Amino acid sequence: MTYPVQGVRSIELDVSDPARAAAFFTQISNLTQVEARGGSFYFRGTGAYHHILALHQAAAGTGVRRVVFDVANRDTLAALHARIKPLSGVTEAPHDLESPGGGYGFGFTDREGRNYAAVCSVADHADTADGRDRPRKITHVNINSADAEKTKGFLIEALGFRLIDASGPLTFFHCGNTDHNSIVLAAGTKSTLNHVAFEMPDLDSVMRGAGRMRDAGYPIEWGVGRHSAGNNVFAYFAGPEELPLEYTAEVAQIDESYIPHGPEYWRFPPGRMDQWGVTAPHTPRWKRIQEMHFFTKDAYPI
Repeated sequence: MTYPVQGVRSIELDVSDPARAAAFFTQISNLTQVEARGGSFYFRGTGAYHHILALHQAAAGTGVRRVVFDVANRDTLAALHARIKPLSGVTEAPHDLESPGGGYGFGFTDREGRNYAAVCSVADHADTADGRDRPRKITHVNINSADAEKTKGFLIEALGFRLIDASGPLTFFHCGNTDHNSIVLAAGTKSTLNHVAFEMPDLDSVMRGAGRMRDAGYPIEWGVGRHSAGNNVFAYFAGPEELPLEYTAEVAQIDESYIPHGPEYWRFPPGRMDQWGVTAPHTPRWKRIQEMHFFTKDAYPI
């Protein structure tokens, strides 16, 4: 199967204090700032992507400006644009980008009004060696949906994702890399951000990162544990402005032979919330913040 999307390249967040949030992501979360422009800040992980996170000044509350998908080349991007256009609320024409890293791409909205972009030909980095206790990339973005069937259809029909597993209220979507999932959809009552997951090199890096967060006054809200679907290690935190963040590692690597499973397959015994069975339930704060940050409606175009 050929997938037009290769993964989540970056996420752009609106925050009330970008400089303060930037200090968190460099000094505590171990990302590297690659550019600051017009009051916005851009950060890379140790992977190739030019940047995986952008922080902008919020016009209203803290929220998501857009999720940016990676596409292999202009031909694939043109085909994806043709596929998305009749299914999207608003779709730009592909064009050269003036954002940091440049590239070629277009912005679009899904059926619930979230802003996305698809890009290729970005000036990415050649140095991709892992750094101890440093995030590589965004493994997945988990989004809450007030109309999960509508958004599920858009991810499959417009973006070409494969529904790979379902567990409770969550559905997991696979695209053109080997990670088990790149988008997770949580059925709910609001169209908000559930969390952003940053991939760490290994379990030890998740643990060290969790310790560093605690030392800096950002306690673990859930974890450290190991999920069922995806098999990944996790630790969750409330970042600056209570942004819901995850450190993860050891995500299941799959190919076309992988057989999807439904909720019954992934069900834990009573009293368990992860494979290990030693992790406390998530905090009330985590439940609150994973539903509170909306997708910005006025951030179009890219």
